[in-house]
Amino acid sequence: MKIFYYITFILIIFFTSLSYSQNISPEKIVDLKVKTITARLKKEGIIEANLSLSIMRGWHINSDKPLDNNLSPTAVKINNNADFKLISIKYPMPILKKLGFSDSDLALFENQITVILELKSLKKIKTGKIKIDGELDYQPCNDQTCLFPVSKKFSIVIK
Repeated sequence: MKIFYYITFILIIFFTSLSYSQNISPEKIVDLKVKTITARLKKEGIIEANLSLSIMRGWHINSDKPLDNNLSPTAVKINNNADFKLISIKYPMPILKKLGFSDSDLALFENQITVILELKSLKKIKTGKIKIDGELDYQPCNDQTCLFPVSKKFSIVIK
């Protein structure tokens, strides 16, 4: 009888963790906030946008250069814009970690990270708001599984 209870307990734990990873919305695993720094705009025509990513506890996203070719990298894209072009993206250093579903280290982002974008003005800036749209692509994973890759839209607003 003890074996029956033990097996039942193990099955409950297994199916609970399996349903937890499938029921969570991948879009909610990463909270994205944009902060624009315009200190260099007038002098050099450059703005900096900091994308602050808060990654839900127990989850991670792959780095911009995952060590496993089967995993999707984190990537930032800026939509075509007549006023600005993207000149650089600076991702943070990833952490290297071995997880339950991998035999080797993976390059990951966890907790809080900041991705820094530099954009250069293509023409003289007019007064008023300028909006630059972009997308953050990422693949959320926990220690047991990876979810499908996600694209999250964001806007950089310059006043």
